[in-house]
Amino acid sequence: MIERVLETSFGNLAYEKHGDGSEVYLLFHGFGQNRKAFKEFLRVKKNENTFYLIDIFYHGQSSWVSSKYTLSKAKWSDIMHQFLDQEKITSFHLVGYSMGGKFSLVTYELFPSRILSLLLIAPDGIKTGFWYSMTTFPSILNKVFKHVVFHPERFFKTMNILNKLGVLEKSIMKFVESQMNTRTRRAQVYFTWIVFKPIKPNLRTIIKVIRSKETPITLITGTYDIMVTAENLNRFRSKIPHIIQIELPCGHNSLIEETSKYILDKRNE
Repeated sequence: MIERVLETSFGNLAYEKHGDGSEVYLLFHGFGQNRKAFKEFLRVKKNENTFYLIDIFYHGQSSWVSSKYTLSKAKWSDIMHQFLDQEKITSFHLVGYSMGGKFSLVTYELFPSRILSLLLIAPDGIKTGFWYSMTTFPSILNKVFKHVVFHPERFFKTMNILNKLGVLEKSIMKFVESQMNTRTRRAQVYFTWIVFKPIKPNLRTIIKVIRSKETPITLITGTYDIMVTAENLNRFRSKIPHIIQIELPCGHNSLIEETSKYILDKRNE
């Protein structure tokens, strides 16, 4: 394993390289995680593969220049061009979990001719639940959300009341609490929300290109996942005839591990 950092004018992108095979995979983790989230997934790597585990900005060891500057598609394209040049990568596969699924979709939109396949695990960026849809909120709510992040007492009291009334599912409440249980994590939520707002995949374009190029694409969801459900992804899935959809008997947080087990089981059949 080799640890490296790509230094750009927008920030530093930290990543790990595993293997030295000709088939390259870029792996993007979910919100609140870092590249170590794919530790279990490394078990599926073959000798002919090279895995790059990437820390998304504001996560792990990657840093963004300032929250005053948003991450646009143009900036992400520039960053990825620099990364691909630095590692001398011509073509590659994409693996994205949750928020990393959105980054995978945007990367495909920007580099369709260089991408060999897509593995999307409960991807953000298509259609998700309330918590994962906050990037669609109007900018006028920035100050409101900032207050919630740095002064969360009233917010958590409201959540408890909604939970007791049966309006808010307990699993959602636990998820939100886990993402905002410290000031550092709440700050991560806020700055990620502000900076990543422009990173939205153009699904119409992506679907059109996937269909025309017949890019292999696999969509994995969890039966007990209420953040990114199979139902939420039905419209996207229905527009790509060759898509492979797999539903695993687990929730959102265990999908990476369960996906790696599924791949290994299939390989051993």
